[in-house]
Amino acid sequence: MSGISTTAPDRLVFDNIVFSLQRTGGISRFWSKLVERHEGNPSARFVEHASLINLYRETLALAPQAIISDHRLPLRVARYLDFRRGFGGERHIFHSSYYRSNRHPDAINVATIHDLIYEKFERGLARTVHIQQKSRALRLADCLVCVSEATRRDLVEHYPFCNDKRIEVIPNGVDPTDSAIEPPVLPAALTGRRFILYVGHRGACKGFDRTYDLLCALPSDIACVVVGSGFSPEETRAIAAHGLADRFFSLGRVDDATLSGLYAAASFFFFPSLYEGFGIPPIEAMQHGCPVLATNRSSVPEVVGDAALLFDPDDRDMMIRHALVILSGANIEALRERGRARAAILEWRHALDRYDALYADLLADIGLRKN
Repeated sequence: MSGISTTAPDRLVFDNIVFSLQRTGGISRFWSKLVERHEGNPSARFVEHASLINLYRETLALAPQAIISDHRLPLRVARYLDFRRGFGGERHIFHSSYYRSNRHPDAINVATIHDLIYEKFERGLARTVHIQQKSRALRLADCLVCVSEATRRDLVEHYPFCNDKRIEVIPNGVDPTDSAIEPPVLPAALTGRRFILYVGHRGACKGFDRTYDLLCALPSDIACVVVGSGFSPEETRAIAAHGLADRFFSLGRVDDATLSGLYAAASFFFFPSLYEGFGIPPIEAMQHGCPVLATNRSSVPEVVGDAALLFDPDDRDMMIRHALVILSGANIEALRERGRARAAILEWRHALDRYDALYADLLADIGLRKN
């Protein structure tokens, strides 16, 4: 690996490979917060591949002298390659954004595990390659960080050898809200209508099909606004088959200001996910005072606490009852306040403080020096 030459101790090395793998997404959002915390730190260095594509990376101001060049190979190869680089004899943290390691004896490897979607839901070559890369990184790691207790349980179930590793649980977070939130610009057909909000991916484990049943059972003036990729042909056919073509509105991907306005204006946020490693959107909704209706699966109850109404995704009637309770306005202000309080304890600064404390603890642990 090529890079800068320096005599200053480089105590923290962040591997920004996710900025070349994701245009946007939950992992790169988390990683941008971690990098932002250290972008002015003279003891931090950042490994970057030439093929940066990430939108969050564009908001960061990394000094050129702090950037270390990644392997000078195509991304399709480099993304899987580890490193063996020292930094002037100094022990250092090497924290990769996506399952790479530094095999140098002075490196203390940290890996963050966001979810186990590949292990639980994917099939074929992509799953095999992912598991091989992840397994290698987990074995080389000196410390593993899981974003929820549910993810920690999933991790040791699928990779039992991790029981012998140091595992910390550090939840993800959200940014503080801007008190001046502008109303969102909505399609004319939504003017004066109530709507529920869905945000994010809609893969098999996200339970989006439950939105059809829910909307069919709600008053006809209520629409569903969807933020994320446009509807697939299959989704368009399903929406039409349920007679909901005039009640679903896809806004595509929106900026943070627009998303804040949508959270604030929605009747409630609907999160029918069957599996999450953490699940940031419900917390984003809560901090904007938006009531949340979510499933009781995987990490969701752990993340939302008592600040959301939860339903069994296999219980259609329960889902509908909870939705109607929210729409009735019964105890709605208490639910909003619990949501805001829950979001306040999950701001990014709390997570980043815990990472900084972890790095310091690992660097002080003389038992981690490798032979």
